Amino acid sequence: MIILKDEILSNYTSYRVGGKAKYFIKVISNDDVGVAINFAERLSMNYVLLGAGSNILFMDEGFDGVVIYTGLLNRWLIEKDNYILVGAGVKLSELVEFSVDRGVSGFEELAGIPGSVGGAVNMNAGAFNTEIKDVLTECVAYDMVRKGIISLSNADCKFGYRIAEGLKNRIVLFAKFKKMYGDKKYLKSKVDEILKKRDSKQPLEYPSCGSVFKRPKGDYAGRLIEECGLKGYRIGGAMVSEKHANFIVNLGDAKAKDILDLIEFVQNEVYKKFNILLEPEVKIIKNI
Repeated sequence: MIILKDEILSNYTSYRVGGKAKYFIKVISNDDVGVAINFAERLSMNYVLLGAGSNILFMDEGFDGVVIYTGLLNRWLIEKDNYILVGAGVKLSELVEFSVDRGVSGFEELAGIPGSVGGAVNMNAGAFNTEIKDVLTECVAYDMVRKGIISLSNADCKFGYRIAEGLKNRIVLFAKFKKMYGDKKYLKSKVDEILKKRDSKQPLEYPSCGSVFKRPKGDYAGRLIEECGLKGYRIGGAMVSEKHANFIVNLGDAKAKDILDLIEFVQNEVYKKFNILLEPEVKIIKNI
């Protein structure tokens, strides 16, 4: 475990914005997680979890508490006869590559999704026809209320659209995925196809958090935003992508406030036109 003071958060987030964390703890083992939480509680400080930083927005003033960084937590992948064990700090892209190289199917449509395996399980990440719940059999997590490590089945996680209700107040330590074989050549071609599609339709050349808003029932956030004429709309250094309207990008000099103001502006415009309140997919961290 590594404890740092005044660590700059913009170095750890895909948006490349955010001030300093009062304390920044890098956890590496399962035991570190409980120790880090106890550290924050002894100081009577709020704490927040940070994985790969691809779905989070810290403010410019930073975070006057403890950031527990899980990007180094259990950085391993273990292949067994009927399943794959994957640590929370492993990037989802690494899991996709690992599985496809072994001719294991079920992960190929997750190609190109940023973030860590822990974060992917916690929010039931997905794309196209696959969500993480479709391949996960169980996970092991630290329960922040009971102060201990527990196992949860797929059903225990209570997966929904971009949410796992059963993982509230729990930190994923590692996950177990089922092993189904497919044609390796097909799987690799499918991954290549998906990555090319993402490159053509998403503004990967700019820092972003991926999709900003969850899909509203029966519609798409990107379509609603585009119908409001907001593609290319800017506040400071933040812009609604001209390539995909559900992406807000950092043009290079954006502040967190620019991004947050633009998120709220888009919400208001869509609500005025369609009476639909878009729900952010990105986690916004403020000092409370």
